[in-house]
Amino acid sequence: MKLALTALLALILQAPAAEACTAFQLASKDGAQIYFRSMEFGFPFNSQLLVVPRGTAFTGTAPGGKPGKRWTTTYGFVGMNIDVAPTIVADGQNEKGLAVGVLYLPGYSQYLKPKAAQQDRSIGSWEVANYLLGQAASVDEAASALRQAVDVAEQNFPPFKSVLPVHWWIGDASGKVVIAEYIAGELRIHDAPLGTLTNSPPYDWHERNVANYVDLSPVNVPQRQLGKFTAINYGQGSGAIGLPGDYSPPSRFIRAALFSHWATPGATATDTVNLGFHVLNTFDIFNGAIQSNSANQTANTKSFLSSSGPPKVVNTDTTEWIVAHDRTNLKSYVRTYNGLEIQMVDLKAIDFAKPGLRSIPLKDTFQPQDITGRSKPL
Repeated sequence: MKLALTALLALILQAPAAEACTAFQLASKDGAQIYFRSMEFGFPFNSQLLVVPRGTAFTGTAPGGKPGKRWTTTYGFVGMNIDVAPTIVADGQNEKGLAVGVLYLPGYSQYLKPKAAQQDRSIGSWEVANYLLGQAASVDEAASALRQAVDVAEQNFPPFKSVLPVHWWIGDASGKVVIAEYIAGELRIHDAPLGTLTNSPPYDWHERNVANYVDLSPVNVPQRQLGKFTAINYGQGSGAIGLPGDYSPPSRFIRAALFSHWATPGATATDTVNLGFHVLNTFDIFNGAIQSNSANQTANTKSFLSSSGPPKVVNTDTTEWIVAHDRTNLKSYVRTYNGLEIQMVDLKAIDFAKPGLRSIPLKDTFQPQDITGRSKPL
């Protein structure tokens, strides 16, 4: 299996830049189910928190830019939008505790061919999160909606002028998680007991790959006897020697799967949100950690544009924001790359009956708090 892993990784490295999103979940000792996710992409999203009330009308997109499926939201939700599509969320949670994350799946995602998609059922891959968050209260309802109510058609995402290849992390307040993806034009919905998702390859490959790392453990190995020689562990973490540390999707999947199951559950939801942000810190991609030797690039487009002309090394992915959705207590937390302060919205305090989309700006500036004047006598 490790030989197969090596061959597949070589193929991944030859593919277009794979944006480095990572998702997992934790449960607190008092039963709260909390989803965590990092967002990395090839150019800045300049995201705000979008508030979508009940009764909001949407029209999906059918191939050729035609109007597709029409729906009105049954449930209100909040989510992270992007400036090129401000009414669409890339990640969100609704008032019933359903959370949906949209993660990149380049090289594998293939939706229904336009001729196979009915126009009045069609939506774009970028519209799936909006549809599910507005219509479903549970994982089972979301899976049923994907199978029976919509056709996700192969078509260009207008702002990018190309197909948006993604798959979806879907979890509800019970803790149940599924991963939905279109492979070879077929919808596949996987039960996901690990609660983990990254990017390419498809989910079922990642799940099988975990078998390569079952010997790893958070428990230190104090020493090993090699004949008459004793190999002594002089530091912490020897149980995890061999853990992949790079930023590739297979390596991040392994770390997320293991870390989310090794992490000691917090007593309360708040404790566990804090814990999860510390886990996410281990996936944080700083500016310059991933670079692309591509032409026709700028710092703002990063690796998104097609290459032509002489090579030019630019930074690609950075961790734009990370989120946590407490699906039990209906709170969403976010931290941006520059604004390291964690910001929270309480869905129970939002009036989802009030009509009209609205947005909440996020702190995205680095502003250390000056505590010089707080000194006190010992």
